[in-house]
Amino acid sequence: MKKILVLTILLFSIQSFSQENNDCDDNIVPYWWNGTNSRIEGENPALRKAFKEIQLTETEIEPKSGFITLRLNISKKGNLCDIETFQIDENYKSTEFNNGQLIKELEQIAIRLTDWKRDKDYKTYNLIRLKIKNGRIEEIF
Repeated sequence: MKKILVLTILLFSIQSFSQENNDCDDNIVPYWWNGTNSRIEGENPALRKAFKEIQLTETEIEPKSGFITLRLNISKKGNLCDIETFQIDENYKSTEFNNGQLIKELEQIAIRLTDWKRDKDYKTYNLIRLKIKNGRIEEIF
């Protein structure tokens, strides 16, 4: 019985050490916490440039007004882990712009963003906000 217990502990130890550590599994800290200062290279001008084409072409967005927030979770090495999205109308009620199609397009643009910089190596997040007004993307910040 003692040998089985020792063997079980040994196998468990080997297995736990052999599991690959994924940077996306790290705990996340806010971009503003303790000098993390997470941002994309070029900051707001780079974001506006990345989303410029969709801003010019999407002119009949429904509902006509509201906000979209993309929360990009970035690993400590600067790689995109995943994206969370939030969509609200002008009355702050949950909605889907263009029946969910707009958010899919925005996520594809966000996935192509690279050059995430941090002053400290922590997994963090960055927020990209879009203001929808009169059926158009009025502001990106």
